[in-house]
Amino acid sequence: MGALVFAVVVVLVFFVGFVVLAVVAGLVVLGLVVWAVDRMLLAVSPKRRARRSEQQRAFLWQFGQMQSGQVIDTTASDSGPDGTGADGHGPDLLGPG
Repeated sequence: MGALVFAVVVVLVFFVGFVVLAVVAGLVVLGLVVWAVDRMLLAVSPKRRARRSEQQRAFLWQFGQMQSGQVIDTTASDSGPDGTGADGHGPDLLGPG
């Protein structure tokens, strides 16, 4: 009886694994078809290319990757391994000034 249950479980696991593999393969094929159609439409339509380019520029600008002239102000501190500065005092918790 135990061997029969074991055989049924093995067949069930194999069948479920095969179904999952088929679903994943189908999704990959569907994704590749969608990507290919998108690339083909970009190659054929100049309006679509311009719109896509504009969307990408707006996305990059919105998230700050194209902000030219931006300077990040930093201050370096010379501190030893015990946290004291070069002058022997601890860190300045209030900041400059």
